[in-house]
Amino acid sequence: MTIDWEEKRALLQEPNIAAVTQLCDELMAKRPGSSVPYIDPVHDEDECRIVTLQTSPGRAPASGFVSHLNDDDAARRAQLIYDSADLDVRYVMPWNCYPWVRDPELPPALTAQEKTDGLRPFRQFLKINKRVSAVVAHGAEAAAFLALFEKTYHSPLRQHGIKVYKASALGGRAFALSEAKQQELLAKNIETYRDAMQRAGIQHL
Repeated sequence: MTIDWEEKRALLQEPNIAAVTQLCDELMAKRPGSSVPYIDPVHDEDECRIVTLQTSPGRAPASGFVSHLNDDDAARRAQLIYDSADLDVRYVMPWNCYPWVRDPELPPALTAQEKTDGLRPFRQFLKINKRVSAVVAHGAEAAAFLALFEKTYHSPLRQHGIKVYKASALGGRAFALSEAKQQELLAKNIETYRDAMQRAGIQHL
């Protein structure tokens, strides 16, 4: 399937994603020369119940978007999880702990400063997506970021009705495993999303 990314770019100001697009623009404006990939406009800030939290965009995605339709292993796994869980993508939205594109030469782990830099953007992101009831933290970095987020704002997410799920990362070394172990990991991820959907009252497709 060929994706028309230019067509998606034309949809970035649509009401279902405009506030998140604006947040990405503001983050880039604060750091001249930086790049923040946009969120794929198939997602919907009014309908979003589940946030899928990754560490960072790493190298700039060729599409210019954070999307499960990108041409990489992590995106393909996300697509497989959504399909297997019968999850309509309107109800989920991806975000990165550190939303800016990083130098690909850097180690994959975020520095303490990068985690701190990502806190306020994530808080703004949650204010836009007011109906979120679950955050799936993919990988240890994302889980550590959420712990720092709660400590910084003295406000556990559960007080706002948000449950945190810890899941494996979808890319990198997390899947450098035997085929059987990979399938096991995927099954656990699918189960996590099904649980989050049930909690949010999302109907299966």
